[in-house]
Amino acid sequence: MQYSERVKNYDEEAIRLRRELHQIPEEGFDLTKTQAYLINYLVDLGYQPEKVCETGLILYIKGQCDDDAIAFRADMDALCILEEVDHAYVSRHPGWMHACGHDGHMTMNLLLAKYLADFPDQRKRSVLLIFQPGEEGPGGAKPMIEAGILEKYPVKAIFGYHLFPFIEEGMLATKAGPMMGQNSEFFITVHGVSGHAAQPQRSMDAIVASASLITCLQSIVSRNTNPMESVVISIGLLNGGTRVNVVADEVKLGGTIRSFSDKSHEKLHRRIEEVVKGVELTHGCNIELKFIEMYPPVVNNERLYEIYKELIPIENRVPFRKVMLSEDFSYFQREVPGLYIGLGTGNEEKGYNKNLHTSDFNFDETVLLKGLEASLKLINYSKNY
Repeated sequence: MQYSERVKNYDEEAIRLRRELHQIPEEGFDLTKTQAYLINYLVDLGYQPEKVCETGLILYIKGQCDDDAIAFRADMDALCILEEVDHAYVSRHPGWMHACGHDGHMTMNLLLAKYLADFPDQRKRSVLLIFQPGEEGPGGAKPMIEAGILEKYPVKAIFGYHLFPFIEEGMLATKAGPMMGQNSEFFITVHGVSGHAAQPQRSMDAIVASASLITCLQSIVSRNTNPMESVVISIGLLNGGTRVNVVADEVKLGGTIRSFSDKSHEKLHRRIEEVVKGVELTHGCNIELKFIEMYPPVVNNERLYEIYKELIPIENRVPFRKVMLSEDFSYFQREVPGLYIGLGTGNEEKGYNKNLHTSDFNFDETVLLKGLEASLKLINYSKNY
């Protein structure tokens, strides 16, 4: 029997699971309700899931071949966003929302567990299901790896999915090599000397220095990097000043830098440090700079990409153009070969063409069956990984 014929029967289960998870969004590693929901569902199927990193979860499903296991990772956490959609399954935690599709990602892993429980003959190889906390921050992939989950089980390859509204509904999309960006955050404090705005010569204006700094930082991409090299510097935070007639003595700003390679990232770091020192000298102020390293770039394994093309019919997939979004799935890829796959949710007629991280993000749950079907093909791949 073709997978698609069986998979169609899981449509109601996909809807139920996703909508129940959608109502209990939680933050970072504070995922007690989400974890309990997942555990209850998996135990009811006859499995024995294992807790990892307090609120993370893994499930090892033993197959016919136990030395060529593959893993499927689903992130669990939600975003601090007030949901603005009028439907029956709206978030029951005001101010928090699954606005990035993680409820759908978890649902695909649960559907896969149910399918393999219903049809144990389909377990050609062993499968490790990973439910990971903290993808939106502070990052849960690295702690789970450090907890030894990839050492405990013989994982030869790992796969992950992400719902994307900029991909046509139901279509799969990925690419070999760099797919998503590396990111760091930077935080800057400009220290000046306060004074009366009518006597600026007696002060050291932190706002003027900050304005100069912002202009110089924004010129790094346009004037210090190769136009063929993809990099981003964006400033998203700016706070300073107390009154209109007082020269500000302190301004705080922060932003993000993105690239697809360690070399480009190091160059951005170095140039930002040089610009900060230059503004300090120019304006006579003191500037503090702090970098916080976030996630490495998502770089897909070329052999896994070729396997994906072999298994997924051309009419069910589209090319993926790399984006500067970031994902800590990249940490798993540094340990074992990995492939990150986009699953399209975009449908303008249904209104499912909103960006990720928006208060009205939504999708048709039947697309999750496309992910389930792809996972089954990967599990039953006839060659070794």
